[in-house]
Order: sequence, then C-alpha cells, then structure tokens
Amino acid sequence: MEIQRPEFINTTFVGYVPNPDGRGTLSLLFSCLLTLSLCVWSAIHLDLPPHGETDIEYTYRYLKWSVLGIFGPELVIWAAWRQFISARALTKFIQEKSNNGRNPQWTMVHGFYAGMGGFVFDMDTPEMHGPRFIPQRRLHVTPRGIQLLAKCGLLPDISLEDIKDKSKTDGSGKLICCFQVSWMVVQAAVRVAVGLPLTPLETNTIGHVVCALINYALWWYKPRWIKEPTILRGEWTRAICAFMYMSSQVSAEHKVNRDVLRDFGVKTEMSGVLYTPGLPGSQESLDARALGTRIAPRSDQECSEGDIPLTDESEPSDDPLPANGRITMLKGLELSAQTFHQEEVVSKTVHKTIPSEMRIERWKLACKAIEQYPAIRERLDIPPCDQDELRYREAHRLYPEMPDKVSQHPSGHKPSQHVKASSNKSWWCPSEELVVERPRNWPGDDLLRHMQGHLMGIILWCSSTVYGAVHVAGWNEQFPTSVESWFWRMSGVYIVFSGLLWSFFNLLGHLSGSVWWFWYGILEGAERKRSHILIYALCCIGGTLYVIARVYLVLEAFISLRALPAAAYDSPSWVLTVPHL
Repeated sequence: MEIQRPEFINTTFVGYVPNPDGRGTLSLLFSCLLTLSLCVWSAIHLDLPPHGETDIEYTYRYLKWSVLGIFGPELVIWAAWRQFISARALTKFIQEKSNNGRNPQWTMVHGFYAGMGGFVFDMDTPEMHGPRFIPQRRLHVTPRGIQLLAKCGLLPDISLEDIKDKSKTDGSGKLICCFQVSWMVVQAAVRVAVGLPLTPLETNTIGHVVCALINYALWWYKPRWIKEPTILRGEWTRAICAFMYMSSQVSAEHKVNRDVLRDFGVKTEMSGVLYTPGLPGSQESLDARALGTRIAPRSDQECSEGDIPLTDESEPSDDPLPANGRITMLKGLELSAQTFHQEEVVSKTVHKTIPSEMRIERWKLACKAIEQYPAIRERLDIPPCDQDELRYREAHRLYPEMPDKVSQHPSGHKPSQHVKASSNKSWWCPSEELVVERPRNWPGDDLLRHMQGHLMGIILWCSSTVYGAVHVAGWNEQFPTSVESWFWRMSGVYIVFSGLLWSFFNLLGHLSGSVWWFWYGILEGAERKRSHILIYALCCIGGTLYVIARVYLVLEAFISLRALPAAAYDSPSWVLTVPHL
C-alpha cells in the first residue's frame, strides 16, 4: 500500500469544528462493548479469595462472574441484594448493642467486610498454638458468626480507614462508572424522543445498564479487590473456633461442594451430639454460668431410619451426671476431663466410634465455650422427640423467617426454648453456618436475612421480569430477517412469563403452609414422589428454554449489526458534542 503525500495542505486557521454527523458501525460497537464491560466487570464486587489462590485463578473467577453478568444480570443483582440486606441487618444489630459502649464503631462497610470473609481464624497464630483441633488452616467467619461474637462481647475491632485502605476502589471511582453507563440511557432516550431507531445491541446494553446501576447502589459500601483478611486474635479464639466449626457445614463428614442448595442433606458435627450439664452441687449453679459437660454422638443411620438417637428421656439410664465435666460418646468412648476409658452402650443400632485426638480436643474446647459464654448456652434446646420434630427444626434453621402459618408446629414446640427452661439432662444445640472454609459469592445460609425466603424469591423473579420487559419494549425494532424478529419477541415474552409464573409460585408458598412444605420436600430431596419427579422434569425443560432465551438475546444483539436500517446510524448533533467514551 503506497502512502501518498497530499498535493495541497490547507493552512487556513479556523475556529470550532463540530464532529461529523452520524455514527459508524465500529463506534456503535465499541461504545456498547465499553458500556457492557463497565456493567459486568467494574460493577462486580467479589468476596475474598480462598487462601493461596493465585492471581490467575482469581481473575478466572472474576471472568466467570462477568459472563454471568452478561447472560444473567439479575442473578448478580440477587447476590448483591442478599449481601446488602445481610450487611444492613448485621450493622443494625451491632449498632443497637453498641449503645452500651462496649462494641467498637460499626458501619455498612464493616458489615460488607464481614460478609465477604474479612475475618478469619488462622491456626498458625500464637493464640492457636496447642493440640490441633481442626484440619483446616483457615476458617472465615460468616455474618452469623460475627453476630455470635458480638453477643459474646468479642466483636473484632477494626477501623473504617483500615478497611478502606485494603479496598482498591473508592466512591469516586464508582461514581465515574455510574455516569459513564448512564450516558447510554440518556443517548437512547434522546434517540427515541427525536424518532430515531434503537439497535438491538443498544436495547440489550440498556438492560445491563439498569442492572449495573442497581448493583452499584447495593454494593456502594462494599470493598473491592481485597485479598488479605483480618486475623482474629486472643486467648478466646481456640474455644470459640471449635464451637463454630462444630456448628457449621465445614465439620460435616460428607460435604457438598456447590453453592446452590448446599444446605440440604449436610449434617454438621453439632447435629450429631447432645450436651449434658454437670451436677449442680459439684459446681456453681447453671445461672452462675459454670457447667460440667457431656457431648454424645448420635447415629446418622438411626436418623435416616426414623429412629431418634437415645436421650435421657427416651431411654432410662443409670449413668450419673458428671461431677467435673466430661464428653461421653454413647456409642463407644467415654472421655473425662482428666482420663478416658471404653464404655459400651446398647442401642437400637450398635455403632462404635472412637474419636480422633483432634476431635477430642475440639470437643473439649467446644464445651469450654459453652461454659464461658451465656450467649452460646442460650442456643441450647430440648432434644427432638421424633423424626417430624427433627425435620421441623431443620426447616426452621434454614428458613427462620418462615411464614407464621408454617412456623406453628403441631406439637407446640417453640425453638426459643433453651437450657434455662428445664432440668433436662441432655440438650441439643442447633446448627448454624458460623464459619466457612472459603467465602462464597452466591448467597446462602451464612448470610443474615430479615425477610422470608419466598418473598426474596419473588424479588429475584421480579427483577428477571423487568429484564425481559426491557427487551419486549423493543418489539417493533427492525431486524435483518423476520425470523430473528420473532425469536427476539418470543425470548423476551418467555422471560417475562417465567418471572411472573415463579413469582406467583413463591407468593403461593408464602400464603399456604401446605404449598410451603411441598416445596421444602422437593428441595430437601429426602423422599422421591411422582409429583416431585414431574416438577423436576418441568423445571428442567423450562430452565433449558429460559437459558436458550437469555443466550439468544445477547447473541442476536451482536449478530443484528450485520444489517441495520440507515437511520440507526444517524445521531442528533448535540449528542455527538458531549464528551464520553
């Protein structure tokens, strides 16, 4: 290619020269791509990475969430909203307790920092030196765990400035991104006002812009790009960490390595043991907060067969209460605070389990935590009397904000009863996700919430309906072929229909107790019925069509650039003069 020098160069001085009228294909494409990148990459705020994760692995995880932000932006909104209400609930709880002056200042930034795994127990710290009691090197404390620490008077003290110093983005950077993505909406509104057509790519981008602005609003106070957490220190850490570990799913023998529905079918170590106070005469009274202890493991096999493990109420026992505190295994080993020896106990299923030294140490520390902190003792409850009661309590643990019609158990049991309400010899401690092995960006049982599950489901599906409605608004947009036009319309309508349908199902579950328990049975997966199989099949078919519709809307937005009406490249003159990227 030969480069020719112009024969004549105009050297006349001129003043202001406007941009050429109109826009080109590349400028349209690059403008939308830049806006999309800001909507998905810059708007996403991930939690802390697992310990030892490389930069490549962290970037890859960011890319996966960016892809989710392109094809399912309302799912990112759902995650941001759940994290927001958890941070707000934790902040409100701690600020109310801070009235006594014992807790440090706590803001929404602290709430988000706690929710993203900012506080950890590290086994390599001097405070953790001693016999090893958990296999993991680090455990991240969840918002529920931070709430328990606040109740125990052990809230971590970290300043707002220290957290902001860890973050790689501040409010000004987020504000600039919001202005940039908002320009796409302004430009589209001007085009519609003057009668110029919008391209499918612009329509799709506007949908992402709306979602991105919502994400920025929800994650405004959430730190970003933090990789190193705050290590909890103090003599109290060993005992509290042991108790939190036993109460969380990380202690389960059979873990579920997934983010969705991970709470079902996972039995924590705490769910398999019973706690027994010591003799009142040998130590201080219960109200004086000094308890001897016994923790007895229960058999999962018995539970699965409908037989609740033996308790002091279901099977008389001559075994006296411990005088100095001990941990007793009903199925094999008895451990005293000073010595341990073998002891066989006859039950419906003979199952001998000899705990490891690590488990023995963990149980000792957990008992110490129960003895020391009244907030932990208040968690103790009456042991379940039958399989239905056990199922009810598990449902109440997963959905504590269940509707009133569902929470009224036929037996009249109230989950708020605890150890001070009775003189039972054995007590049951409900499980709760207090620590996790790694932070999980998808919302789960580790986050706090103040709204019932089905109402949160309605909000999720309503956001999906809004996203579909944005694309349905482009009903009369011109496409290269009529087939593409009708596929675009059907995809948008199907997304709106799916959102409304599932919102109705969630509302029905909120209003009807029988429907609520039906859906819980499906999620629980404990029993396979024909109706459940039919629901699974319909969800599989409907979900596949939903994914196809979402993918088509994104792909068609780019494919349609091959043939657009000429008016799509016209632009109002003043729009071109506004500085933007």
